[in-house]
Amino acid sequence: MNKLDKYIISSYIKSFFLGMMMFFLIFILAESISLTGWIMDGKFTLKEAFEYLSYGIPEIITNTAPLGILLGSLLAISKMAKQLEITAMKTSGISFLRIACFPLIFSFVVSIFVLFVNINILGKANSRKSNMKLVKLEQTEPVKIEKNFVLVKIDKNKVLYSGYVNKKDGIMKEIEIIEMSDNFKQIKSVYTATGAVMEKGTNNWNFENLKEHDIASNVSKTVDMTKFKFKVPIDDILADPVKAKNLTMKELREKIVYFTRVGADSIDLLIDFYYRISFALASFVMCFIGLSLGSRYVRGGAAVNIGLSVIIGYSYYGFSTILKSLASTGTVPVYLACFLPLLIYFGVGIKLFSNAEY
Repeated sequence: MNKLDKYIISSYIKSFFLGMMMFFLIFILAESISLTGWIMDGKFTLKEAFEYLSYGIPEIITNTAPLGILLGSLLAISKMAKQLEITAMKTSGISFLRIACFPLIFSFVVSIFVLFVNINILGKANSRKSNMKLVKLEQTEPVKIEKNFVLVKIDKNKVLYSGYVNKKDGIMKEIEIIEMSDNFKQIKSVYTATGAVMEKGTNNWNFENLKEHDIASNVSKTVDMTKFKFKVPIDDILADPVKAKNLTMKELREKIVYFTRVGADSIDLLIDFYYRISFALASFVMCFIGLSLGSRYVRGGAAVNIGLSVIIGYSYYGFSTILKSLASTGTVPVYLACFLPLLIYFGVGIKLFSNAEY
């Protein structure tokens, strides 16, 4: 790395952190408005408010990284273009690719870091943030101790209904287990029981007065409990619908596999899984666009650059959001919805970058 490379990369990193800080503070300010009201209502202490904000930092980083890269690229290169440094380097025989080499490497490192956050940290932080909000604002536990009228799909062919479930006592009451055909189009059998108790240390359930009602023959019979196995964690019975953003990518993948196996709808989980990958790479793509647009000096300086970064960045967010909505309804394939914006903007970035060579 020669002096010129050091000068370019130092200018670029300073501009990147300036851009990141600007967008980061906007997101923090938006969160702080709600928190101020909660503190004044006595629902949060000041310490808890800062803890709540800290749980939101990973999500803010992943959302602002592409904008920070885009604005940093525009600011750093446009400043050099304004001072005719880009022109001088090109006149000396240095290609624009060579000028942009280290900024591109830095943006790729940022993309890898965002991907790491998405894989290992984002879901845990979002889960803690959601749980803290539930406990403080709604005075409820993340997984409820008891529920009335529970209806949940247990596996590919079974649905459980219980009039009452209590986690503390490990019991269920007024139970119906509906066994469906393989294609889930008709009912094969219905099991009923007055109650059930979970064995301590296991997820096995022992039923009281368990009977099987055969739909085809319309005959009922008492079931031998030694031959009837029912093993389900009580947290799965009591759990609210899964929020994809509160899961790590490993947990997302496990849920997708499980939901696919039991025949449940996993499309929202799939969208979140692949979108985290594509959005992490958006920082690298935005670097091509930012460097290319900033290589030609225009009047207006920083104000124009900030405006461009907001327009380009949020157009990417908007396009992605529209495609994700279409994918959730099955109109657009999940892979296309998650990666099409990335590919389009990458193509635009390459085109602009090639034009910047001249």
